Amino acid sequence: MIMSEIVLKGRLDGRQRNKLNRLFDMLYTPKELAHEIEINIDQVYDVYVPFGCPHERDPKNHILINGKNFAEWYGMVYAKIHLVDDETFCKSCKKGVKIYQPKEMTKDGLVYWLSMCPICGRNLTKIISNKGRENDK
Repeated sequence: MIMSEIVLKGRLDGRQRNKLNRLFDMLYTPKELAHEIEINIDQVYDVYVPFGCPHERDPKNHILINGKNFAEWYGMVYAKIHLVDDETFCKSCKKGVKIYQPKEMTKDGLVYWLSMCPICGRNLTKIISNKGRENDK
């Protein structure tokens, strides 16, 4: 099954995602929200608000964002992508694609498949197992 295009713009790293859990059920200005999760304020205005981040405006037309609602919205919009065993992620197409004519390769105990994206032709890699890592334990 080929997945639809996913949202990559505005993704947070692990540290920033953990900070979402610390947001209170209160209204934040974009500047306060950006400070709390350690992102640039422009990301709030240029990415999250246009993508449908739940917000309201005060009488002076300033944007206010509820912290808990924002965290829930982020979790839905930027949910983790789960690929099927016969799929790999193409960074050019920004979606999961079927593995096409895989060639099994091995390097230092790492077993992986090399294939090409059937849509754009980019070289893709999918790790199958890492035996070298098992020996490190």
